[in-house]
Amino acid sequence: MDFKTISGVGGAAMLLSSAVMTATILISFPYAEHFTIIEQAIAHIGTIIFAGVFKVGYVIYIVGRYERKLSC
Repeated sequence: MDFKTISGVGGAAMLLSSAVMTATILISFPYAEHFTIIEQAIAHIGTIIFAGVFKVGYVIYIVGRYERKLSC
């Protein structure tokens, strides 16, 4: 696997996790009255998990750029 692909995978992970994290934050806070307490708890846990996935995606993205001698 080349480093351009690695950067793409990292970027895709960041994009997907930020979209899911946005949904979990919306479920957890402004639209909480529309969801059960169990769904809200799952959304809170999902926020933490997908924030971690975003961070891992960022590291993968930066490694791919660094190895191709591009600015980070």
